[in-house]
Order: sequence, then structure tokens, then C-alpha cells
Amino acid sequence: MPQSPITIVAASLVLCAVVAALLRRKVKPAAEAAGRIVLDRVRPYLPAGVRRVARRWHERIDHATVRTVVVAAIAAGIAWFAAETLHLAGAVTASISAILSVHLSSHASVRDGTRRMIGTLAGVGFAVSVWGVFGPSPLSIAAIAGCGLVVGRLLRLGDGAVTVPATSLGVLVAGSAGTEHLVWERAGATGLGIVVGVILSPLVGGMTPLERAHCKLAYLSTEIARLLGDLGAGAARGYGRDQATQWLARSRALGETLGEAVDAVEDLDRQARWSLTTPIAEVAPVHHTFRVLEHGVHQVNSVARSMFDAAATPDHPGVPDQIGPLLAAASEAFAAHASLETDPDADPTQDADSLEDLLDGLREVRRETLHKVRTQIEDTGVLVLTGSIITDIDRMAGSLERSAPALAVGARETGPGIPAVSEVVPAVRSFWEKAVVTKADPDTVNRRASS
Repeated sequence: MPQSPITIVAASLVLCAVVAALLRRKVKPAAEAAGRIVLDRVRPYLPAGVRRVARRWHERIDHATVRTVVVAAIAAGIAWFAAETLHLAGAVTASISAILSVHLSSHASVRDGTRRMIGTLAGVGFAVSVWGVFGPSPLSIAAIAGCGLVVGRLLRLGDGAVTVPATSLGVLVAGSAGTEHLVWERAGATGLGIVVGVILSPLVGGMTPLERAHCKLAYLSTEIARLLGDLGAGAARGYGRDQATQWLARSRALGETLGEAVDAVEDLDRQARWSLTTPIAEVAPVHHTFRVLEHGVHQVNSVARSMFDAAATPDHPGVPDQIGPLLAAASEAFAAHASLETDPDADPTQDADSLEDLLDGLREVRRETLHKVRTQIEDTGVLVLTGSIITDIDRMAGSLERSAPALAVGARETGPGIPAVSEVVPAVRSFWEKAVVTKADPDTVNRRASS
């Protein structure tokens, strides 16, 4: 018995969703673990030249870009197959929509895909209206292209805003015959491409938005710790202008890493609003951690600038070597904070206690450093410079222990608003269970209460 095209496409999409879930949750971790084991066993037997070339290619290749290209290509093929199976005239539209709908998360795909769907319908409707009133003419082409771009910008499609006038002009190319049928087919093809993009998007990042936010924040904390460690080693043994220039450039590059963390946290915030699996309560600690690291970036930038000025400015007070252990202790604290963010099997209580011990040690080193500087150094300029660096370290410690008053400035408000889906569903379930128990037999209620 032949199956209908709709059944074939539906079954294919369900199969794609199951395969994507298995690849992300089961196959990918197992493949990565097996790959590491094989690489560890084979590496000693590889020639040095082969290892050097492989390492160079591994460092130059952007793995996120490779995954995006591969997933987008597969999504385009699947969308084309589905559109052809359904005998839609807009098979190319389905492929384009699938490519544009592939993002780091399914939520981002749904959000941008929905905007693109609305923009496509608006563009097609506007094109049909202009076609009926003015017919094909330079004026109608200019009006459709301009108004289509405006609609795309209003919908915040970004680079995808060009798809609105492109779809509208495609209607004119198709001609006036069968225009209404073409509208519905293009809308259906666009929606089909969005569905395919949503299904395959989790394969791009390989992580949930919550995991990605923690990963970005942990990486930022690790980079702060590495820079502080280098600054501490340089202050202890001495450094020159070239090295100070590199440190200052690295501290400013942390702003780009901070921007990536901002994007990850904002994506988590939007996803948690509609997610069934990510409670909105898990977002608040992530935002707090982001504020801590945001302040940490500013403080380490201030320390790097102070050390650069000390090396680059003539007759500027130098950084005393006594400040080295203090910077090293701050580096250890940020490194512990990074491990607290990334290790999924970590004990939060034990790791938090470990971080607190490191912060206590940081305060002790700070006290000893301040005592040494006051008793061993008489130059007022050096004392002022050292005091500035110590103040920055104090602010880092206050941020890490989350006691700094500045963290509350600009923090997210948790006032009343539209509840998230993850909060509504448990409340509805609890209300339903209470209603069912109330309508049950009193003896049953008593037995449940006694048990």
C-alpha cells in the first residue's frame, strides 16, 4: 500500500529528530572519548612532522564553523527532499530557509524562523498587491524591494532581512498565473525549512544553552586566571615594555571573550523563558556569575594598564616584586572559580569551600604584601602604584565571594512578570493533582494521607 507524501515527510522528520538527539546526547560523547583514547595510543608512533602538521591544522580550524557548514548542508538537502516529496514549487525556498534557520540552539532557530516566516508572508502579500495594482514596472520593483527590506528590519531579521524582498521579487518572476497557489506553497516551503533547521540546530553547538553559558563563563574565568598568573610571574622576576604590551593586549582581548559570554547568557535567558527542561531559577546564578566576571575583566585590565605604564613611561614608578605573590594568589582563585563552573560532577558545597579557602589565602597574602611594601619601600610613587593594584585585587576578591556592593548595580530585576513555561507547567500539574484528589473518594484520600 503506497504511503502518502505527508506520511513519508513526517516519518523522515521524526527520524531526523531522534537521530539528532542520539548524536548529541549519546554518540558524540562516546565518539569523543573513543577518539581521545585512540589518539593517545597512536600519538607516540606518529612522526614528529605529522604531529606538527596535525597540531597546526587543529589550531587553525574553527570547529564551530565546520559543524555549522556541515549541519547547514545536511539541512538544505533534507529540506529539498521533503519539499520535493510534497510536490511544493518552492523547494529552493525550503533549502534556503533551512540554511538560515540553523543556529546554536533550537530556540534561536524557532525565534528567527518565525520572524522569517512572517516576513516571507508579508513580502509575498505585498508583492501580490503591487502586482495587481501597478503590474510589472520599475516603480513596482523598487517599491517591493524597498518595503521588503523595511519589513525585514522591523522584524529584526538582521542579514536575513534580504529574504523578504527576494521572495517578493520571486513572485513577480513567477508571473500572475497561480499567484495565490504560489503564496501558500512558498509559505509551506519556508515553514518546512524552519522545522528542519530547528531539528538539526542542536548538532551545531553540541551543548544546551545552559551548558554553553557555563562553558563561556568558565573560559572567561580561565583566561583571567592565566593573565593574572603571567602578570604575577612578571612582577616577581621583572619584565620589559614588550611583555607589558602583550599583557595589555591580552587584557583588552578579554572584552571580546566577554561579548561571547554575553551572547550565551542572553540566549539562555530567552530559551529558559519557553523551555520545559530549563527552570528559570537556574538562570539567576548564571547572571550573577556573569556580573562577577564582568567586574573581573575590568579589574585585570586596570592591573595590566598599571604595569604597562610602569614599563613604558619614563620616570614612572616601577612595580615592586612583592606584588607578584598577590597576583598569583588571585590567579589561583579565578582558576578555582573556572573549575567550579565547568565540572558537571563537582560537589558545589566542597568546591565552594575550596574557593572560599583560596579567597582567605588571598586576603592573607594581601595583608603580608601590604606589610612588606609599607616597611621596605619608601618611594611615594611606588606606594601609590602598589596601592592601586592592591585595590583592584581587593575588588576581585569581593566579586568572587559575591559580597561587593557594586555587583548589585545594574543587576537584573526579578519583579513580577510573565511566568516562564518551566514555572507554569509544574504549577498546572500540581493544581490538577489537587483537583483530582479532591474529587476522589474520601476513604481514598484518607488512605493516601495515612500512607
